[in-house]
Amino acid sequence: MSAPYFLGLDASTQSLKASLLSVNLDVKSECSIHFDTDLPHYGTKGGVLFGQKGEVHSPVLMLVEALDLLFEKIKKAGWDVEKIRGVAAAGQQHASVYWSKSSSSLLSSPDSSSPLLPQLQDAFSRPIVPNWQDSSTTRECKELETAVGGQQALAQITGSKAHERFTGAQIMRFKRIDPSAYDNTDRISLVSSAVTTLLCLDGEVKGIDESDACGMNLWTMNREERGWSEQLLEAIAGKEGAEELAKKLGKVESDGGKPVGRIGKWFVERYGFDPESLVFPGTGDNPATFLSLTLRESEGLISMGTSDVVLVSTSNYYPLPEHHAFFHPAQIAPPSSQDSDKREGAESLRYFNMLVYKNGSLTREHVRNLYFNKSWDAFNAAVEALRPRSFDDLPSRAAFWWLLPDIVPHNAHGIYKYTTDPTSGPYFEVRNAERVKEFSNPQQEALAILESQLLNYRSRSSTILEESPEAFPSTAGIEISLPRLTRVYATGGASANRTILSLMADVLCTQVCKNVDYLDGEWRDVQWNSCSVGVAYKARWGWERTQKGREWTSFDQVIKECREKRRKIRGGEGESSDLAEEGIKVIATPGEGARAYERRVEWWRELEAKALEDQKEDEGQ
Repeated sequence: MSAPYFLGLDASTQSLKASLLSVNLDVKSECSIHFDTDLPHYGTKGGVLFGQKGEVHSPVLMLVEALDLLFEKIKKAGWDVEKIRGVAAAGQQHASVYWSKSSSSLLSSPDSSSPLLPQLQDAFSRPIVPNWQDSSTTRECKELETAVGGQQALAQITGSKAHERFTGAQIMRFKRIDPSAYDNTDRISLVSSAVTTLLCLDGEVKGIDESDACGMNLWTMNREERGWSEQLLEAIAGKEGAEELAKKLGKVESDGGKPVGRIGKWFVERYGFDPESLVFPGTGDNPATFLSLTLRESEGLISMGTSDVVLVSTSNYYPLPEHHAFFHPAQIAPPSSQDSDKREGAESLRYFNMLVYKNGSLTREHVRNLYFNKSWDAFNAAVEALRPRSFDDLPSRAAFWWLLPDIVPHNAHGIYKYTTDPTSGPYFEVRNAERVKEFSNPQQEALAILESQLLNYRSRSSTILEESPEAFPSTAGIEISLPRLTRVYATGGASANRTILSLMADVLCTQVCKNVDYLDGEWRDVQWNSCSVGVAYKARWGWERTQKGREWTSFDQVIKECREKRRKIRGGEGESSDLAEEGIKVIATPGEGARAYERRVEWWRELEAKALEDQKEDEGQ
């Protein structure tokens, strides 16, 4: 684990974390500050405070004090910070920071003999950071959608329909409820660019990363017109204030690997950083996670936590109201309308799309508790006993458990279960589906909930990928009916369940993989923090591009080279047949049951539509 080193920071909802990586991307060490326990005087619960009418926020000075504490902890841990050559930050998506008119002078010359907190008390025009959980901006969301012609129009422009947590609506509400504080705001950052600003401490508020800007409902994602949307700026600030708002938002960093400055003098004098250490654009927590898994085109991530999140890497811009489209966070992008330079080595634009489901692990656990006495072993045994094993073993039951009003499909809620007869023919099967309260065999409940969730991910990810199935060759002799992900990475708490991952491989008809480290003579699932590691990867890539002749080297190429060097250093020790490549282990592959699931995607789509119709009828009664 040789020097130079690279540092990634993750300012999440509940904590501020740091990861130190070697030049070959080994995670050397990590540390963190937990807001509730390490900074109890702010009174947060889960890192946030709750206000009225859906307000959820955190104190902005808590982030500054956490930064002070984090670097004191790094110093006590004896990290070789003088060998760090690149730094980058991740921040909770959508959350915004508001700088005062005096911020530039306060950021330009902090005294290294003192912590940052007492020196930056007056650097902010707003004492809070609206959190991604905030739901106070329903009025503003409607106004933004109306201004451009509806949900689909807004998604076409910005990659997403209006969401209460997105920054555009948050700024709009701030301007409405506290106009004097808005007028006193010199610049508006996202958390990622605010931390980047604090890392540089050179008097300049650093620009927002383009991938992170895609979570604002303000950034035009059209290839030729990339920039702040004039329509949306006017909707927020009026024609007279649109230009001023654009200045507050500042220039956006479209090249994620181009340095935005050097580490601040305060860090050099106080902690011993090398003054030549480079700072690279920060990004959001979702783009950072995307980078930690180094997803290539047509690969995906399924994070199975309290909520389930599906990320899909693609070269297509395919916006729909039910998901989010983002620019790839580590690309040497073609110049946007705000850039005057022409980058001959720029890549074609790449994207990733994100689907978020509220009914994830909590729903799976509810079914487990209800039917299997809180036992995952019993739940898994039921799945293994009933899952399809051959081409003709077609699923005939579906269960839609929308315990919480879901995001995808929008506002779906309720429990809907159906039994069908596969021998009746495609048209009659769904038409004559029988809605039931319970399945005849309780074991069927486990398989039905998993099949419904995974067929959802299979169906909707296919719409984001290339339209032609020919672009996706068959797997293990299975004929592919729809575009599919060529590889899926599994993360989150439920990814420890091998039965779920095995079924995932069948339903999605693709390899399921995990990132692994070779430790103490065996390959183990990685335990590092994905967001801070992901942005450390970005810093490593950016630093490589500063080396002679490497200016146009892609992120994917640098990661590939680092992994190959790491494998050579290890001398092949620990190589095994279940490694897809260095540091990537194949957990599950499609079996014969995949043939059956591939034939049932359209069946599932029609049953979901039926469940939504039944929901409308139930609500009308």
